[in-house]
Amino acid sequence: MPQTDSRRICGPEESIPLPESNAPKASLLNEEQKRWDGRNFDTARPIFMQCGTVTEASGSAYLEMGQTKVICSVYGPRENVRRRDFHMKGQLTCEFKFAAYACKRRRGYMQDAEEREFSKVVVQSLAPAVCLEKFPKAKVDIFIIVLEDGGNALASAISCASVALADAAVEMYDLVPAMSVVCHDSIYLVDPTQREDVSTAESDGEVSPRLTLAIMPTSNEVTGLLQTGRMQAHQAVQAMKVAGEACLRVHQVQRQCILDRLSKSSSKS
Repeated sequence: MPQTDSRRICGPEESIPLPESNAPKASLLNEEQKRWDGRNFDTARPIFMQCGTVTEASGSAYLEMGQTKVICSVYGPRENVRRRDFHMKGQLTCEFKFAAYACKRRRGYMQDAEEREFSKVVVQSLAPAVCLEKFPKAKVDIFIIVLEDGGNALASAISCASVALADAAVEMYDLVPAMSVVCHDSIYLVDPTQREDVSTAESDGEVSPRLTLAIMPTSNEVTGLLQTGRMQAHQAVQAMKVAGEACLRVHQVQRQCILDRLSKSSSKS
């Protein structure tokens, strides 16, 4: 009697190829040539922002923009043990992380290349707005967790981290709002959702140009800029203009969040 491998599941003798999917690709706009959620091209999703969500942190903030949910915790300023030499300016560090359940594809527990890049972008965007000379030989640690990625996660994280720094009583020149814009042909979509990112990628087989802008509205300075995909000069200028106008609206929400936090703390005292 021939011996068989009981641990191996043998496949069928005859195989049939899988049928090709003829499902239509996801379109960027609906039949009325509008975005699927009913927004205009230059309109961002409603923003909910709250301070003091993490009680053990020096400062914290929670931001919800549509299906995108971000929470940020700030610790410090505290002594930088690893930095032995004296520096007149403090150090700003950031750890950006997607939760394992935040995306359709399960994320790992360790930071991947995209998360490390986003961490650097957050530091570059917030460092010009923080008075680093106020705490020499010290550091401020920022921890950002994206609980759900519904699109525009990086810009939401920058805006949330800026409010968390203010909640931690870190001296700043200004709050830093951020916004992302996706350019598809002659259409500029503000605050793109996850569906719109996938639709623009599947429409022509390439990732559509994307620009994330962070500014200080009071001084009208650009603190952070990240571009992915090919973009012409006039497209970049128009995308920055559209993103800058959206950042001003985010800045109003940030200021109102800080004012609400101060009013609640004063009423308790």
